[in-house]
Amino acid sequence: MRHRTVAVFGVVIGALLPATAMASTPEPIPGASTSTSTPSTTDAGSVVGGPRLAETGFVTAPGAPALPATSAAAWVLADADTGEVLAARDPHRKLRPASTLKTLLALTMAPRVDVTDTYVADREDAEQEGTRVGLWPGHTYRVDDLWYALLLKSGNDAATALAKAGGGTLERGLAMMQAEARRLQANDTTVVTPSGLDADGQFASAYDLALWGRAALSRGDLRHYISTIRHSFHALSVPADSPFTDETMYVRTENRLMLNDFPGAIGVKMGYTTKAQNTMIAAAERDGRTIVATLMFTPGGRITSDAAALLEYGFANAGRIEPVGQLVEPLSAAVVSDVDADPAIGVSTNEAPPASSGADAQDLLVGGVPLGWSAMTGGLVTATLLGLLTGWTLKRRRRLARAGVYR
Repeated sequence: MRHRTVAVFGVVIGALLPATAMASTPEPIPGASTSTSTPSTTDAGSVVGGPRLAETGFVTAPGAPALPATSAAAWVLADADTGEVLAARDPHRKLRPASTLKTLLALTMAPRVDVTDTYVADREDAEQEGTRVGLWPGHTYRVDDLWYALLLKSGNDAATALAKAGGGTLERGLAMMQAEARRLQANDTTVVTPSGLDADGQFASAYDLALWGRAALSRGDLRHYISTIRHSFHALSVPADSPFTDETMYVRTENRLMLNDFPGAIGVKMGYTTKAQNTMIAAAERDGRTIVATLMFTPGGRITSDAAALLEYGFANAGRIEPVGQLVEPLSAAVVSDVDADPAIGVSTNEAPPASSGADAQDLLVGGVPLGWSAMTGGLVTATLLGLLTGWTLKRRRRLARAGVYR
């Protein structure tokens, strides 16, 4: 394990945790709907997914069984195979996505970077706030390992690295993500960061998360990563004059459905920030049917149990109740990977055990660009960034990240 200095830990944790405790309702978003039991005044005909998804509050089919009790401010439950939305709550309400946004990053960059490529980390990567895997400036990493770091550990350093690896610069990477959201018709989404860390103007909706999740599940390469339990890796090369010691990094999924052996669980992504609270794209497959549930602003430690309850409701009722909407198809085809012809799904063969954490026993409560390069055209981009920087004193907040205050 790495031992790094945490500066002014007491002051930081004291300032952040009260905000977590007080965040019982989502902050008001200008122009966004609020949860009520009456239909929204939005023009239903213009709502992506169908007129019923213009409604606020709970959206269910006539005569459908009672919904399970959930605490999420907004959610969508859908059949990922057919795209039918089975039920929802405030499906187009704009809320903060937290690290579920990394799913959109993955969809954007997977066609643009080859897993055999390498990437030289820089100071910007290493200085990212919140959860990090520990990329060092000047050290070279395999893109394949960065995908595990992003989608299992939810490393914010890996997010910045992959955005630059695929976009050439962080700004272009963000523009590509926004273009990918438009290709998917995730029109409630605005992208400000690649990681999902809270930022002014960055929002999405439970409906958009469902579009991201369905798209990720359709790619064999991404489905492999999100259904992996654990992985370990180290830098491919280290400069002779690097002040940083390369150590093996262990990453493990944060998805409690998978860790708790929920039947058929296959990902997709969890998230947490103090403003977003717990967010999740959950999916499971049984008997040839895949159900996806997305949850946003879920206070307390109920994100996993809420997701499980919705998935069970989905399996019990898919094909039996009238859908209330539809997950729309992308505006244009995405570039697919070679593995889509024969998807590889399962645990990484790299079975080195991760270091234990006290958080294991509890839920994660505190725990695009020239248009020729855009996601709309699905162009392939290979970018190599050289950022050899030395003599830097890295002050990390590792313990704070492990507590889950940032995700």
